[in-house]
Amino acid sequence: MELIARRPAPKKGLPTDGLMILVGLPKSGKSTLAASWPGSYVLELEAGGGDRIDGRIHDIKNLAEFREALKLAVADPSVKTVVIDSIDVLSDWFEEEIAKAAGLSSMTERKAGVDGWALWGELRRKLEAMVNFLKASGKFVILIAHTKDPKLDGSGSIVIPAGINVSGKGAGVIAANADAIGNSFKRQIGPVTKYFLSFQGGSLGIWGSRIPELEDKTVELPRENPYSAFAGLFETAPKVAGGAR
Repeated sequence: MELIARRPAPKKGLPTDGLMILVGLPKSGKSTLAASWPGSYVLELEAGGGDRIDGRIHDIKNLAEFREALKLAVADPSVKTVVIDSIDVLSDWFEEEIAKAAGLSSMTERKAGVDGWALWGELRRKLEAMVNFLKASGKFVILIAHTKDPKLDGSGSIVIPAGINVSGKGAGVIAANADAIGNSFKRQIGPVTKYFLSFQGGSLGIWGSRIPELEDKTVELPRENPYSAFAGLFETAPKVAGGAR
């Protein structure tokens, strides 16, 4: 083994590959935003979840369909952005597959001769393998997740910040491999509901970014082509929604 030379300049500008997570409450604009990405292909795992969204929406009914559709989307050069909506459902499907293979009705069922800890380890490995596949695909990948509430102590202080709604240690695996985690939320301003995307971290949530142009940014999303606001963050003078949280 030899020591390596200094690597070329790091990536800059609008990402065309890598992994981003969009986290938020239901109806906070996550799916609409993800579907607006250029060349996006949405693998819709939530029944009826994409019936009012414009774009290439592929309704997926089970894990076998998901695996086949994901491989096709990754192999298709016309697909630039792969969207999985949502990671919550996918994790549930993985849990069902693991439980069934162990002769259980669910991951939480206890049965003589079945190591429950080993089952949760298998879930983590499945999620980790999926993330590795996505990151090696050469596509820009968006994982949509619902928010998991923060855990508080007796005094109301945050012990564990809000995150993605995935069981076990799988949430940590997914978050650790993401290039950016954005919090999608809406706010009533006067008579109008406005939508935002925030990469501001802090004690409340795990949101943040290793992409410098996104770090600590919050942007208002237009209802028509919300992607344009995300892309605007990479311009010289982006319009950032000051004060939005």
